[in-house]
Amino acid sequence: ITAFAHGLMYSHGRLRYLLIKEVALCARPFAFVEDEPFRKIVRMFMPNARLISANTLSKDVKEVYDITKAVVKDKLKVYPLLSALPGRIHVVFNGWASGGKRLSQGLNAIFFNPVKTAIDKINLDMVP
Repeated sequence: ITAFAHGLMYSHGRLRYLLIKEVALCARPFAFVEDEPFRKIVRMFMPNARLISANTLSKDVKEVYDITKAVVKDKLKVYPLLSALPGRIHVVFNGWASGGKRLSQGLNAIFFNPVKTAIDKINLDMVP
């Protein structure tokens, strides 16, 4: 236990990042960070942890959204077909596991293709 405790590294930035993932991936409300049981759990492992408010978490999520939106917009510029479309483009994030052993993530653009007169999809990026 002593070896584990000495190896434990607290980072306020990492905590905020993990809280963003918690609300985004697990559908938690921002206010969960203000719940006393949650705060006690965090302080049990790191008594000096700087805990944030629901407002701060909400701003963090919005900032990540804005950054992600800019990155996706840049990726869409690579595809001339997409920038020439008259309609809207739906960007989809997919995550899946292969037999529980390998996690993959993909970013796709779904749109109406006027040439094919059908719904079409382009794989923008994939992380195996």
